[in-house]
Formats: sequence, C-alpha cells, structure tokens
Amino acid sequence: IYLVKMKIVVPNFYSSPSFIENDYVDQFRYTKHVVMSGPIKDDMAIFIISHCSFLLSMVVGDQEQSSPQITDHTLQSIAEHCTGLLSLSLSCYCGITDSGLITISEHCHDLQSLALGSCHQITDDSIISISTHCTGLQSLNLESCPQISDDSIISISSHCTGLQSLYLKCCYKITDASIISI
Repeated sequence: IYLVKMKIVVPNFYSSPSFIENDYVDQFRYTKHVVMSGPIKDDMAIFIISHCSFLLSMVVGDQEQSSPQITDHTLQSIAEHCTGLLSLSLSCYCGITDSGLITISEHCHDLQSLALGSCHQITDDSIISISTHCTGLQSLNLESCPQISDDSIISISSHCTGLQSLYLKCCYKITDASIISI
C-alpha cells in the first residue's frame, strides 16, 4: 500500500482531462489512497476516479488550497468505480446532495470512515441510507450539517454498532434524546 498525493494543477479551469491521459493513466491503475486538491472540477475528478478501481481511501480537498468544485456526478463515479472504498472525506462541498451519498451507500458497503463536515445540503435521508448499507462504519463526521436530526443518529446507533467516532459539532437539530441512544 502506498500513498499518492495528487495535486493536479490545471492551467485554466476549462482544460479537459485529456492532457493528463497519456502521462498518468498507468500510474492511477493501482493507486490505493488519493488526496485531490486544487481547482478540480467534476470532469477531472471523474477521469481520475475512473482509472482507480483499487482505491481504498479518498480525500477530496485541502484546507490550504482552493477546494475542488465537485458534485454528485463525482460521487456517482466513485460508486461505480471504487466499490471497495473504505474511507471517504468530502468536507465542505456544497454541491453534494443526498442523491450522491445514497448512491455511495448503495455501492460502497465496506465504508468504514466518512467525513461530510459542512455539507449543508445533506439530510437524514442520506445518513439513514449510509447507516443501513454501511453497517461497518467506524467513524462519521457530520460537523456543521444543519439538516441532520435525531432520525439520523438513531439509525446510526441501530445499524452501525461498531462506530467508534461520531462528530456532531454544530448539528443543532440533534437533541439529547438521540445521543442517549448511542
């Protein structure tokens, strides 16, 4: 297992992924861990993901760099190509919705760690789907996900019995009643 930190610098935001195809595609094939940062958009992320079928962990974004502008289309590609994924960090992505996360939950059943901090559009629907499909989840970060409520926490406590870490800072719809269920 090796770590590849990919910092893709795109000369302009309108470049297509074809410029990296010949030089890098063989390097992606057996990649296990990826950190994507910089001005990456869906087309670039999808290109990379489609060539990383053995991927185990993925971090998209870097607090020191400009965050990638990805949406549910990228999550669809992850679900399609990286079914053995164990860890996914997508914090601070406003373009990610329940639809993308539900797709991840339906295809990436081995997920053990998921970070979704500040993903403001996600609701209980996606977290309940994650908890029922990814029962081996050990770590979940939902910091500043304002639409998450007690329903998610109760589902997590019922299905993810091996959960070791749950981060809920600034989740104001969660009450003591659901926390007690954990």
